[in-house]
Amino acid sequence: MSTARNLFLSVASAVALTSSYFALAQSEAHHGFKSSVQAQQRALHPDSAVRMNRLIVKFRSDGDDKAAAQTDTSARQRVHALNTRITSSAAAHAGTTLSYLKSVSAHTHVAQTSRAMGHTELSALAHAVAQDPRVEYAEVDERVYPHFVPNDSLYAAHQGNLKSPAVVAGGANLPNAWGRTVGGMPVSGAGVTVAVLDTGYQPHADLAANVVSGYDFVSPDGLNNYFTANDGDGRDASALDPGDWNTNANQCDVEDSSWHGTHAAGIIGALGNNNVGVIGVAYRARILPVRVLGVCGGFTSDTAAALQWAVGLTVPGVPVNPNVAKVINMSFGRSGSCSPTYQAAITAARNTGAVIVVSTGNEYSRSAITQPANCSGVIAVTAHTSTGTLADYANVGVSTVISAPGNSIYTTSNTGLTVPVADNYSAFTGTSFSAPQVAGVAALLMQLKPGISPTEVQNHLVSSARAFPSGTYCATRTDCGAGLLDAFRAVNALLTSQGTANAAPVLNALPTQYVLPGGNLQFTATATDAEGDEVVFNGTGLPSGATFNSVTGAFSWPKAQPAGDYVFVIQPTDGAALGASVSVKISVTAVIPAEPVAPVVPVTPVVPVAPVAPVAPVATGGGGGGALGWAELLAGLLLLLSARYLTDPRGTTAVVYIKQSSPAPACRHPAP
Repeated sequence: MSTARNLFLSVASAVALTSSYFALAQSEAHHGFKSSVQAQQRALHPDSAVRMNRLIVKFRSDGDDKAAAQTDTSARQRVHALNTRITSSAAAHAGTTLSYLKSVSAHTHVAQTSRAMGHTELSALAHAVAQDPRVEYAEVDERVYPHFVPNDSLYAAHQGNLKSPAVVAGGANLPNAWGRTVGGMPVSGAGVTVAVLDTGYQPHADLAANVVSGYDFVSPDGLNNYFTANDGDGRDASALDPGDWNTNANQCDVEDSSWHGTHAAGIIGALGNNNVGVIGVAYRARILPVRVLGVCGGFTSDTAAALQWAVGLTVPGVPVNPNVAKVINMSFGRSGSCSPTYQAAITAARNTGAVIVVSTGNEYSRSAITQPANCSGVIAVTAHTSTGTLADYANVGVSTVISAPGNSIYTTSNTGLTVPVADNYSAFTGTSFSAPQVAGVAALLMQLKPGISPTEVQNHLVSSARAFPSGTYCATRTDCGAGLLDAFRAVNALLTSQGTANAAPVLNALPTQYVLPGGNLQFTATATDAEGDEVVFNGTGLPSGATFNSVTGAFSWPKAQPAGDYVFVIQPTDGAALGASVSVKISVTAVIPAEPVAPVVPVTPVVPVAPVAPVAPVATGGGGGGALGWAELLAGLLLLLSARYLTDPRGTTAVVYIKQSSPAPACRHPAP
């Protein structure tokens, strides 16, 4: 780890406790920390940072100015009128004046000061402006940054974060969710638009088909100053990511381009079942890229405006969004309590019925999360490891809602160190990559129930979350959120609440298995997942001396002892059968009951042959090696000949034999 990174670790834990100039985005890339020492020091000591010259001003609305506020001309006039207040106040600074720069909403505008100043001085100026009776509030227009953390090195090999908890303890359990259907369509986010407010996107071959037209909200830093935008212009209809590399150490870290927006978009909506690369959580959802971050991050004003635009609200000077989103992902933030600009934009967006998902940040804090994750009305997402324990870098606090996998999340990327070059895939770590998984699951729920409210989406996510592992930091705490994201449980809970017939998976129970004392018994439980994913079993109540292969589902008891009845429960823990259980009664008895049959001619006893796995259960001689009686042999043969397969409604098969008992109830896990 570099010296800069080590220094970062020493200050990161304090960042979330301090209101800052810089917002800290929520992930770290393979090439280094995006929110590093320099940004952290500026966050702790704002006046040691670069000079600033932008304020966000929200004007009060009334009947007289409501219509006028919709135009740029009136906005310019309103901002200019504030100069009288500035020059007459005690906070006046050497003839500083304000000029209109851009709009966030109808009554909220960005004013640029005639000179740059430190954070303290600019905050004082904002306070003075806020005293004007025409102003509802004024605040510094601060930068926001993507959070990044170190990575490790396509579905089976690299996307353990999406798998069943039977395979990866901290997995988000997507295969089981994808196995459900609605209207004949797999649960995949089809028909739902998810907005990704980030660095824009690259048209990666494993993503582009799901992308709809977005917008670039990164505005000029000042007159003819496009440092942040890095594309030579301000707001426009192209959300393509030109790269966010930086060579100016006075602004932020010198580093390569992150392609952060392409990472987040791929986690949500990479094409699925196309035999290429990775699969997105909501692999048939539409992705609306909205560029809000550039070199050294972005500004609160641009992200707030973009959020409102994404959900279909009007932003002055910007065409109306034709692809209205119902799920918003924002993997960025900054320290401090929720900005009024953020809160206003979030409230307005949520009132349209949109679900807003935000990452909590990577400052190693155990007491505070970054904004806008700490704003009211958002789903704040922290990160856990593959074992389900809280990731060391992940912020948690009282506003945290849920946790999702955050380590080594494999997704779409680009090989370019500065400008884009070629598609590739890579692994990234941080809460920035936890949040998109929750946004993807929200899209699955939106597909199942169009028009579902943000509150109901959050309730299903929270009530279906798996508990943090016992003995870990978050196990007995409430400030880590409800628990671990579980896509299948959330989907199944919604389907169950709707009374959907195929909501709960069901396996047919196996009948009683008979074996002679000292004899051999073998049988195999099999399952075929609709997506072709691996199926893993758990077995409980295993008799002494017996073995059960959790991967193949093969049960073997080479020498059944002693006589008696045993109940062995098999639970498929991955694929379409998660939550179902198969109860197998094993009866070790000297007399194996036979089904009534027509009389037959006795046959000459034969010496038993060792069974070959997997086969239907056969009672064979054991112990002293004596031959079977003809009745026992006939019973065993009848058992073998009558074995058959039953298939459940989802295509899952299990080997069953002769008599069938009622299906065992589906396993229900209490909400944490």
